[in-house]
Amino acid sequence: MTITPQESEVRNWATSFLPPATSPGQSLTLRTPGYVEIKPHTVSGIRSGLAQLGARLEKANLPSGVLATYVGTDSRGNPLSKGMAKYLRVYAVLVNAKPKPTLAAYNQPGRWHYLGFTKLEPTMKHPPVDHAPAFGWAVEPVVQERVKLAVALATPQRKWTTAGGPAPGPDMTYSELAEFYRQLAHELRDPLYAELASELEAMAVA
Repeated sequence: MTITPQESEVRNWATSFLPPATSPGQSLTLRTPGYVEIKPHTVSGIRSGLAQLGARLEKANLPSGVLATYVGTDSRGNPLSKGMAKYLRVYAVLVNAKPKPTLAAYNQPGRWHYLGFTKLEPTMKHPPVDHAPAFGWAVEPVVQERVKLAVALATPQRKWTTAGGPAPGPDMTYSELAEFYRQLAHELRDPLYAELASELEAMAVA
């Protein structure tokens, strides 16, 4: 039987060195503001996510972010490279802006966190797993919710901001609202966002 490149990627990255699919806890705590990028859990998806996240962090002058990845599985939890997924496995890794993130640096045991196993409800409309990126857009809200449940924010005032579908910008942001607008001001070089951030900070201390 011939194994396609995508099947090989799914098998290698979903079943080799990663944490076992057991009941996860809040094993990842984020202590600084940052971004989350969501990608399929394949070599090409992880490589793309690291590059995209690294560029965003550098541009926004942020120390770290998170790459969240997903694997569509059958009803027994076996990773799929084609067909309809019944469940979704979600993983995450904390990515430092410096040194520039590379695939080799994150292809190591112990770096990745298993965030959980989520059922894709029969009423949820999504294409087969091999219909990318449509499958990714369809399950992105599921991944976002799993990240919110399984990843802890160290500062109570820090909140999640999520994007939807193929929108520009990061898939998720974790920051205080003032921090969020200050990051946007820095990234977009827009003085209006900087002014709004200052006003929100002033309201917080008033």
